Amino acid sequence: MMAAMNSFDVIFVLPYPFADHPSFPEGVLKRALEAFGFSVGVIETPRWQSKEAFQALGRPRLFFAIISGPVDSLVVNYTANRKRRKEDLYQWGGKAFFEDAPLSIAHKIRPDRTVIVFANRLREAFKGVPIVIGGIEASLRVFAHYDFLEDRIRRSILLDSRASIAVAGMGEKQIVALARLCREGVPIGDAPIRGTVRVCAHLPEAPDTVILPTLTEGQSNPVRLLDAQLLTEKALLAGKRLVQDHGGRFIVAEPGEAYSREDLDAIYGRAYTRSHLNGKTLTPALQMNLFSIDTHRGCGGGCAFCAIGAHQGKGVVSRSRASIVREVRGLMRHPRWRGVIADLGGPSAEMVDMDCPEGSCARRSCLFPDRCPRLPPVRPFVDLLREVRALPGIKKAFVGSGIRFDLFLDQPDLLKEILEHHVGRFLRIAPEHTQDPVLALMRKPSFESLKGFVQMFQRLNRQLTRPVELRPYLIVGHPGETNEDVREMAMRLRGLRLPARDVQIFTPTPGTLSTAMYAAGMSPDHRPVPVEKGMRALMARKALLTGTQAG
Repeated sequence: MMAAMNSFDVIFVLPYPFADHPSFPEGVLKRALEAFGFSVGVIETPRWQSKEAFQALGRPRLFFAIISGPVDSLVVNYTANRKRRKEDLYQWGGKAFFEDAPLSIAHKIRPDRTVIVFANRLREAFKGVPIVIGGIEASLRVFAHYDFLEDRIRRSILLDSRASIAVAGMGEKQIVALARLCREGVPIGDAPIRGTVRVCAHLPEAPDTVILPTLTEGQSNPVRLLDAQLLTEKALLAGKRLVQDHGGRFIVAEPGEAYSREDLDAIYGRAYTRSHLNGKTLTPALQMNLFSIDTHRGCGGGCAFCAIGAHQGKGVVSRSRASIVREVRGLMRHPRWRGVIADLGGPSAEMVDMDCPEGSCARRSCLFPDRCPRLPPVRPFVDLLREVRALPGIKKAFVGSGIRFDLFLDQPDLLKEILEHHVGRFLRIAPEHTQDPVLALMRKPSFESLKGFVQMFQRLNRQLTRPVELRPYLIVGHPGETNEDVREMAMRLRGLRLPARDVQIFTPTPGTLSTAMYAAGMSPDHRPVPVEKGMRALMARKALLTGTQAG
């Protein structure tokens, strides 16, 4: 408990320990509310099996906010082959189960479909309390969506949770706007706030509205789910309202909220402690990200399978150089500081300052099928790295999350500088695959791009005093892939002398184009594509790449 009962305007409920850190959603949202005078309480890792844990801070004056975190709960709780994970890096010691309980689903600290479970408990504890939901789990499940654990199309999370409203995207502006309206007595689900999603009893009569295929259509014919996903992408880029009929109730998503460089400077410029509420031990997730810095939001890559891109959007919004440098200087006052920045970047590190000069754009990707001529170069990213590493007290500034290799094909001097100063033993890239038909469905660059980059990397690597190993992220089982594709991929990787250590089986996460293709067995242009759902076959494909035996 953080203060006396009934003393908070807003109470956050999280399935993991609260982190006051600008890379964690709960940290930035709490600081945003407090900056405008709202008090925030926190209930972390509640024993969700009963309502009592949710009553610890009493009833909020305005609303409860369920913040499920930066990863969907089913992705955290299950592997791609639907086996329950015993680890959750966001929990104390990385343990996924309550200490004094057996390893069963009912005793996981983070319940399956966290948002729905927490909302149900809050309604039991406080009748009629307003509930706001947000985070990736909420914003990517607001419409009809495919659920890989149940292998079926589920209805909107707003209906299953009976939440008052959902915040789509990052949400600082939205949650402040909701708090202001609620304080003025406006019912929280009645206001059409940009970047929010609500349930309406009637089809809204408003211009610039796109009607999606209904829940019933999607459940009876998954191709209509694919159509809905394509329409959603197009409407979001055009700034239009989205509506989907769920049996006479309408899910209404307002156009997205715009964020500016000044907004991000204010958000990231607040005084984060980079600690948990207890201020002592750290979860593995916070430990890994303790000295990471977000330089921007959004990713122009538009990869079909990426939940982060779907959540943050295609449009890149960068912080000012002065804001980033101030944050770096602030790290030096932290008691755990040892002179090393673990990661300097964002959804795609080198896209800092690639803010599109045209504003809104109808292209679903800035890089696929070819690079947009308006896309700025990567040089500002390397300039930023150069400025940061020159600051007193900086021993190393890593690009820990890797680089988008196709952006460096014509910039060997910049790549060499990164290899010399900003990576450790490995440089991580994400080609994901080597077969062009699969890469096209993923919206990833061609194999020839990868081949050209590897040749350039190997040439530069021979010039380094400390060689670096190239580590590719790879996916097997994406829609469109065949067994022959994987055999060919193994040969191509060997031909490039690339290791196949970081291989994952495609996990259909909700709200992405790849997942809609997986459910429909169709490409975006309605051509049938092979989809392998048998886990034994998928494990065999992974083993073929890694050179291990299938489990």
